[in-house]
Amino acid sequence: MTTIALRNETTRLLRSRYTFIVLQVLDLATTLLAFHMGAFEMNPLVARFASFLGPVGGVLCSKAMACLIVLRVRRLMWVANLLYTGVVGWNCLILLALSHAHR
Repeated sequence: MTTIALRNETTRLLRSRYTFIVLQVLDLATTLLAFHMGAFEMNPLVARFASFLGPVGGVLCSKAMACLIVLRVRRLMWVANLLYTGVVGWNCLILLALSHAHR
């Protein structure tokens, strides 16, 4: 695969709605698993939702808001996908740290 083809494929993935949905599901799953292992929410907005709706409700509310915003404004899709790739990666690091702390 050439560099240009790889760049085009990366761009296509970052702009994809399917990528966005998969990242939302991965963020939800890793966040809920981290809660189960004793972590807490660091995002102040989600933490506020969680104080009213509980941890699961707060995260689900934030996912619904993210979907409403990003799926309506297609230009933001690549930014959101890049951001949530980082969030899922961070969540995975937290899960790894928590799994070692529980041993």
